[in-house]
Amino acid sequence: MLLLFSLIIIFSEFLLYPKYIKWAKKRQFGQYIRPEGPDLHGYKQGTPTAGGIIFIPTIVVMNIVAYFFLKDIIFLYISISSLLFGFIGFFDDFSSILKKDAMGLTPKRKLLLQILFSMILFFSFFKENNNINLYIPFIKSALSVNVKLYFLFYIFFFTGFSNATNLTDGLDGLAGGTFVISSIFTILIGVLFFHTPVFLLFTITLPVSIFLLFNAKPAKVFMGDTGSLALGAILAALTSYYHIELFLIFTGFIFVVETLSVIIQVSSFKLRGKRVFLMSPIHHHYELKKWPEENITFRFIIINIIFSLIGLGGIL
Repeated sequence: MLLLFSLIIIFSEFLLYPKYIKWAKKRQFGQYIRPEGPDLHGYKQGTPTAGGIIFIPTIVVMNIVAYFFLKDIIFLYISISSLLFGFIGFFDDFSSILKKDAMGLTPKRKLLLQILFSMILFFSFFKENNNINLYIPFIKSALSVNVKLYFLFYIFFFTGFSNATNLTDGLDGLAGGTFVISSIFTILIGVLFFHTPVFLLFTITLPVSIFLLFNAKPAKVFMGDTGSLALGAILAALTSYYHIELFLIFTGFIFVVETLSVIIQVSSFKLRGKRVFLMSPIHHHYELKKWPEENITFRFIIINIIFSLIGLGGIL
C-alpha cells in the first residue's frame, strides 16, 4: 500500500512538470540572471524557475505517508526540514520575480530565517540533555560533544549546507545531479551503520531524479532557491538525525568545494586584492576557461561519486 501511494505521487509529479513549465512561461514566472554572472548565461534568462515547488511538496508528502506507515521519525524530520527551507527559497524566488531582478531576499533576511528554522528543528527533534556522539569517518569511536556546543554546530551546519546547495545551483543539472549522488551514498552509509530505512531512497532521491529529466541541458525549468535551499536542509536533516554530519565532507564533496571556493575568493580579494579563481563558485571558473557546461556537470558528479565511495569506506 505504501509503495502504491508513493507511485501515485511520483506519477503526479511527472505529469505536473510540463503543465507547470507551460503555466510559468505564460505568466513570465522566469529566471532573472545576475549581471555579475558569466555572459554565457544570457540565454537562460526567462527560463521557468522555482521548479522545487513541484518536487519539494512531493518529498514532503511522500515522507509523511512513509511516517504513518513505517513509524520512523526520520521521515517526519525530513519532511518538516524540506518544507521550512523550501518556504525560504520560495519566498526568495517569488520576491525576485515580483521585483523583476535576480536579487530576491536580502542575504541578511535569508540568513536570519535559516537560523530561526534551524533552531525550531533542533528544539523539536533533539531533546536529549546528555552529550551528543558525533561519528567521524575512518574512526570507529564517536566524538562526544556537549549538547550546548552541538546546538551551535547544528545551526552552523544547517544554514551552511543549505547555502552550499544553493551556491552549486548554477549549471543545468549540477545541483540536482550532485544531490542525487549525495543522498544515495549518505542513505547507504546510514543503512549499513544505523539501519536507516532503505525507503528513504524512494522518498528523497526519486522526486529529484524526475526533476532532472526537465533540468538537463538545455533546462526547461530551474529548481530555484525553492529547491536548492531545501535540498541542503534534507541532507543536513538526514545526517544530523544519525549524527554522521562529517560524512557529508565526502558524500557532499562538490557542495563543500563550491562553498570553499567562494570563501577563498572573497577572503583573497579582501586581504590581498587578488582573485584566486576567474569567478566563484568554482563551476563558473571552469565556464570562463571555456569548458562546456555539460562537461563541468558530468565531471563534478563523477568526482562526487569518487569521494562518496571513499566516504563509504569510512564506515567499513
